[in-house]
Amino acid sequence: MAGSRDARGFTLVEVLVTMAIFALIGIVSFTVLDQMSKTKTQSEDAREQLQSMQFSWLMIEQDLRQAVGKPTRPNGTDVVRRYVSSDERLAESDSGLLALVKSGYDNPGLLLPRAELQPVIYRVREGVLERISYAYVNDRSDEPAAQPLMTGVEEFNVRFFRAQQSAGDSLQNQGINSGWQGSWDTEGDMPLAIEITVVSKAYGEIRRQFLTGTPSAVSSNDREGGENANQNED
Repeated sequence: MAGSRDARGFTLVEVLVTMAIFALIGIVSFTVLDQMSKTKTQSEDAREQLQSMQFSWLMIEQDLRQAVGKPTRPNGTDVVRRYVSSDERLAESDSGLLALVKSGYDNPGLLLPRAELQPVIYRVREGVLERISYAYVNDRSDEPAAQPLMTGVEEFNVRFFRAQQSAGDSLQNQGINSGWQGSWDTEGDMPLAIEITVVSKAYGEIRRQFLTGTPSAVSSNDREGGENANQNED
């Protein structure tokens, strides 16, 4: 009798309990792995968003440092001496816009039939901050190059600082709060600084202020009629 009792197998209840324990362990393991995978994905997304935001500010800062005051002929005829603009009609932006002309557009050995100046526009389309650039200053008939910079952008606002004294004075000595305005209508002059506010889904409102490269880049020829802004991209 003792031998028969030792040789018997597990009861149904014991089997069910064992299966339940293994099932519970499997569910817990899957939940932990799934949560780890989601956390990794969220971390990667957050890192990519941070990198894109930092890169966007870097591009904006570089362009503003190289901003120049140059009369242009965007339509090939009329001379425009408004060196920066926030007019959304220039590039059909959904929220705010910044347009300027920058130097430093590489042309090694002057092999290409263009100057080392480049028109650049920052705009928002369908929640994406884009940097639009043209190959020529005075001929914008070709399709521009559009570079997406940051996603999840809800607002892109620009303000301009008008210097109250001489252009050589520092920004801190100008009374920074008194010189800001929402648009730049002054012809033949550059703002001393530009403030950009970006509202994004990931980071909320971020505001930065930049000094421009050439606060008063106006030659006597520019004031007299802009003879230097010829159609051959001087």
